[in-house]
Amino acid sequence: MNSTRFLAERFKKDSNMMVKNISRKSGLKHINLGIGDIDIHTDEEVIRDAFKDVLDGHTHYTNSMGAEELREEISKYHKEEFENYDFTTDEVIVLSGGCHGMYTALKAVTNPGDEIIIFAPYFPVYIDQIKNTDGVPVVVKTKFEDNYQINRKDLENKISEKTKAIIVNTPSNPTGICYTAESLDIIADLAKKYDLLVLADDIYDFYSYNSSFTPIYTLEGMRERTISICSFSKNFAMTGWRIGYNIGPKEIIECIKNINECIVYSTAAPSQRAALSALKNRKKIKDNLVSVYRERVNYCYERIQSIPSLQAFQPQGGIYLFVNVEKTGLSSGEFAKKLDEECGITVIPGAPFGDSSSVRIACSVPLEELEEAFDRIENFSNKISEVSA
Repeated sequence: MNSTRFLAERFKKDSNMMVKNISRKSGLKHINLGIGDIDIHTDEEVIRDAFKDVLDGHTHYTNSMGAEELREEISKYHKEEFENYDFTTDEVIVLSGGCHGMYTALKAVTNPGDEIIIFAPYFPVYIDQIKNTDGVPVVVKTKFEDNYQINRKDLENKISEKTKAIIVNTPSNPTGICYTAESLDIIADLAKKYDLLVLADDIYDFYSYNSSFTPIYTLEGMRERTISICSFSKNFAMTGWRIGYNIGPKEIIECIKNINECIVYSTAAPSQRAALSALKNRKKIKDNLVSVYRERVNYCYERIQSIPSLQAFQPQGGIYLFVNVEKTGLSSGEFAKKLDEECGITVIPGAPFGDSSSVRIACSVPLEELEEAFDRIENFSNKISEVSA
């Protein structure tokens, strides 16, 4: 008996899956450049601190907003690291990672039929999260030739009387761009002009390579209309701890708290203790992680530049490259499938990100593996180009 009939209608269609099973034929060692999981383990001092705290009794529920000590440390961190980023502990809630943060924020503010603007290329989960909270995703395309920056006319043309919010992700997954001050000002100005909320996906803020990260929350007039979604996953190599937090107006944070109490009540206490230690050791952790990933993304970009059939924007942040494969004569799905089957390398097709001409590469393996991967990618791409010539 097929129990699919019991599912809610909105879940009966395929979701925006990024990775599908591939039948590999190459016999080569598999190199996974698909999943965006930090391959470096959590800092040992953080692990030891969390382990000690667990032994000392931190195994119980915390305040459903998150432990007061952790929320105070989060507030202190933002105040010290960024200009004009001052908030109280009742304006921050600790949650189970960035996806949990974005979903609960959308659930708190979205009425059926509300339109939520996202910029393509986008993180695929946004589409399903918006739909699952009864909203309508509205896509504004950004262009490679514009360095994926925001065009005011393109954005304003998508704003309607049904628009509720704009999702902003910088540094970007998948493109690796960091929005310029001009792009952030465009978003902020239109948000104020049309009385919109901004949901800022700030989970890669450590990884801003060319200039300091500027949270849109800190711009004039944006504090009262911004929810910042933050995470320890990428910044602190803590993906498996499932810990993050939202910052925003206290009325919205209170609503998120009420929603979350019906889901998990409070984030795991051991993870909160690990997060507290991570914040206190942030300089050491950041210096280590950022230097590693800066080297990796720059290496991958240089290798792509040497392959005539591939094109990429030089990443300004994040841990990914978004590579245009049109010159190979293959779609991004075909390119990814063949690369996996014939070369043993997994990358993510661009269609779920809103761009079927590109693939996403995660620099989530050591440099020597990236060297091996790009040797294979270069040979593969050159062979395809010769065949299609």
